[in-house]
Amino acid sequence: MIPPLDFAVVIVALAFFSAISFKKKALDLAGIVVANVVGLVIFYLGGVNYFFLAVLFFVVAEASTRFSSKRTKISHERRTTGNIFGNSCVAVIALAMNVEIAFFGALAAALADTLSSEFGMLSKKKPVLLTTFEEVEHGTDGGVTALGTWSSLLGAAIIASIHFAWNWNTYLFGVLVLAGAFGSVVDSFFGAVFERNKLLGNTEVNFLGSGAGALLAFVLSTML
Repeated sequence: MIPPLDFAVVIVALAFFSAISFKKKALDLAGIVVANVVGLVIFYLGGVNYFFLAVLFFVVAEASTRFSSKRTKISHERRTTGNIFGNSCVAVIALAMNVEIAFFGALAAALADTLSSEFGMLSKKKPVLLTTFEEVEHGTDGGVTALGTWSSLLGAAIIASIHFAWNWNTYLFGVLVLAGAFGSVVDSFFGAVFERNKLLGNTEVNFLGSGAGALLAFVLSTML
């Protein structure tokens, strides 16, 4: 049975973040609805702690986007249902299957890729295409920078730190940092090979990247 107080806290949090997201144009209307559904599903499957971990993911991702936008003078686009599905589907599936480490691995990969993309835009050096290492313009699908790579490790470490605070396992901390970084690289690879050539969309590429992070985290965790 869901604790009534936890449910009330989640509803208040969803209402608050929905209002903020609408006012700040962080999500479009459909995105707000889908985000609320995803939040409720995560709460139902994992409880209030997992719900607020998902909230933390959104807050950090949105903050990084706004930070980057202000410094690059590139207008901030609202996140859509595609962004939400691409970044959350694997995590929700992992939670439904009761595979905690895969849930964290998926979020680590998603946040790693987000920070890599946003902070990579601030790099003074042009990115290089992951597959050929030729220089490309900022914002090119599959383009990577040193700053973006370090930022991906930061994103993965944020999620790994939450898992460590819950479980106090240094091995799994390392696993999640590695899984997050790996998922970001996979995202960039599919971006360079498929998204850049219009064979896949951003939603599918994000799904594959987070899926790679979840899978690696699960495989490495079995070696503990």
